[in-house]
Amino acid sequence: MAGTKSRRPTQATVHQWIKAGYGQGEGENYKPFMYVRDVPSEGTSSMVFSRITRRKHDYFSDHEFKLHLLAEYAPLTLDIREQFALLPWEETQAIASQIGIRHPTFPGTSTPTVMTTDLLLTLKRLDGMELVAISAKLKKDLTPRNLEKLLLERLYWNRRGIRWILATEDNIPAIRTSNLKFFETALTDERAASSVISAAEFSLKFEENWSSKLSFNMVMDKTIRLMGIDVHTGHALLGTAVWNRDSSIDIDAQKLSHQGMFSLIR
Repeated sequence: MAGTKSRRPTQATVHQWIKAGYGQGEGENYKPFMYVRDVPSEGTSSMVFSRITRRKHDYFSDHEFKLHLLAEYAPLTLDIREQFALLPWEETQAIASQIGIRHPTFPGTSTPTVMTTDLLLTLKRLDGMELVAISAKLKKDLTPRNLEKLLLERLYWNRRGIRWILATEDNIPAIRTSNLKFFETALTDERAASSVISAAEFSLKFEENWSSKLSFNMVMDKTIRLMGIDVHTGHALLGTAVWNRDSSIDIDAQKLSHQGMFSLIR
């Protein structure tokens, strides 16, 4: 469906969206129920390419984006689905009626919303696969009304025996997410793939040049001069090594910055 979705849909319109497969599917063929283009921008939305799913993901807050980066880095993640539709549509309406909660509606209409989960992860386990549903909310947004909607979401997943997690800023690793964001551009930077130097090779030389007295930029400058490449390719190679877990940079010790010091895992 080209363009943006109607922001005041009728029930017939919503049925068309569901029939078109929004909020459904898996892997590269998954289509989130809502895209960034479908909602008014508040300046915190973002899109990021995933090496796991081979598609771009749409997120409506920086907090959702951080959770995506953590899932992307986790070695057991097999699939990431954002804005996953809680279908059938009538089920959350029935749950709301049963427990006496007003079901949310699309703004300016009486049309019940299709409730969604921020991220649905497929994780690899020894005995198969596990689905984990995650709601990404900041503590300041846990108003009584939002808690009601979260209850509807939790009960939906409980019916399916699927683990549901409420992820606030208190239960995600702030330093790791910041450092993954520092290297996020490496996920789509073709300079690493086209370089004759491998990411692991570059990272090893970068680590050999490390010193507790040198900033990140100083070590990078020394390394790229020795290897005869430009700084953008160097950053792409190092970031790729981090994402591939071929780097000894400690992404949990301290927030990385171009001018700051950093630690290695020894």
